[in-house]
Amino acid sequence: MMWKRMMLFAFAVLFAVAPVEAAVQTATGMGADERSALHAAMRAAVEQEVGVYVDSRTKIQNYRVLSDTIYTQSEGFIASYEVVAHETIGGVHRVTIRADVDSDTIAARTANLQQRKAIIGANLEDARIAVVATDADGNAYPALENELIAALQDEGFSRVIDLDAADAGVRRALLALSDDAEGRKAQLASLLYGSPCDYLALVRVARDTESLDAVLPGLHKTYVTCAARLVATSTGEITWAGSAAGASSHWYAGAEQEAIKKAAQSLAPRLAKGAFQKAANVQQHVRLSIPAAHFTDVADARVTLEALPGVQHAFVRGLVQGVYSIDLDYDGTAADLAGVLEQAGYTVLHFEAERVTVE
Repeated sequence: MMWKRMMLFAFAVLFAVAPVEAAVQTATGMGADERSALHAAMRAAVEQEVGVYVDSRTKIQNYRVLSDTIYTQSEGFIASYEVVAHETIGGVHRVTIRADVDSDTIAARTANLQQRKAIIGANLEDARIAVVATDADGNAYPALENELIAALQDEGFSRVIDLDAADAGVRRALLALSDDAEGRKAQLASLLYGSPCDYLALVRVARDTESLDAVLPGLHKTYVTCAARLVATSTGEITWAGSAAGASSHWYAGAEQEAIKKAAQSLAPRLAKGAFQKAANVQQHVRLSIPAAHFTDVADARVTLEALPGVQHAFVRGLVQGVYSIDLDYDGTAADLAGVLEQAGYTVLHFEAERVTVE
């Protein structure tokens, strides 16, 4: 919707023109020894400066940008410091410092992360994503999954779901999906409807290993290909697809691990970028289920829905038991659309990422 476009434009302007200044922070840290107390004080000084940057310069609420990366690398953000007090009470060291905090570096890191998080929150309701990597035999690839998860988190997706912990049966069921494209899409929609995640990064891994066991036992050369899709779990719609390959550099026992790592390093940034591009698009796809009784015919349904604020196009996909299935191009999230529909007098029974059901 228009307010979102204006908000995201305002983010860009703020981050582009906000002046960056050197900052002096006075902070206190405690620890079991003087060094750990000093580190705690440095971290507190950086945290104070990040808090100033977020609260005063961006004026953005409800998005947390303070990452563990910034905290654990706090010394790298301190240009210089002076210990102004040090005392020990009951074996606990208490150190107070006056630190010159490098605002330039903090501004660059927090601005980029804050902007991405804000966009993901505004356009995808801080979407939950799960990652599943398997081969045709059902083998899991946790190292590959971890690489993809880390890339998604670096891109600003803070809600990455462990699908095994949330619903162990989903991973097993994914292995039985049809190879037929349309059948696979329908099965995904049926399988994942109501799942604990909004989007699923589904990666199918294929390996080809050459072995010299007959001559030199334990020596292998491995080639790995990964075909990935980012799927909206409520509709089965594929929002991004890509592939990557990796090969071991030479013949040795760790060939397979090396090939998988190379494929993961190639795929991870592309998946993360594809997911963010989905989030960065203000106009989202929303599947609407609504009784045909609300309209005189298909044409009336299309015209009526396209007259709603934020709806750009309405595509009637089918009619089953008196209920239309309609795809909408909408400037906002499913939650936004649910609110618009309720204001228009409809009763919303259910909504989730990219899907709304009306009574």
